Amino acid sequence: MVSVSVRGSSGRASSVRATKTRNDLPDKMWRMARPLPKTPDQWLKEIRLAWKDSRDTKPFAWLTGTKLTDADLFHLAPLVCLKFRGRKTKGPEAERVTKGALANYVVNTDSKGLETRPKMAFALCYVAAHLVLDLVDEKAAEEILCYCEDHLTG
Repeated sequence: MVSVSVRGSSGRASSVRATKTRNDLPDKMWRMARPLPKTPDQWLKEIRLAWKDSRDTKPFAWLTGTKLTDADLFHLAPLVCLKFRGRKTKGPEAERVTKGALANYVVNTDSKGLETRPKMAFALCYVAAHLVLDLVDEKAAEEILCYCEDHLTG
């Protein structure tokens, strides 16, 4: 919130309050909307928040003529990643992140049994999106996903 004192034509001072929005500030100030988790347990907590965020969209799926189930939520993981990191959810970066994360899902579907484990499928795509953004390296991504395998149910 910004408060400014303004003198009108009568010479009297009046206060004007304005709220800064994302569009008012430079992109670099919004680059990381949420701090990046540091431990696998913190990642698990954020993945659970991201899962909840994506589930909140389910009631609106009918507006596009589709039915959204828990098994479909992995499609939203890259977008939630971008949202949580304060990045644009449209444009070249969003396309690159989405394609990379979903390609990772395709490669791992059979070997990890992701079709029957929707939360793990979501976690994989969410972490893969961070990998595509170079916010985590492969070693960290593997550690996070191993932790999720042991602690994520459903």
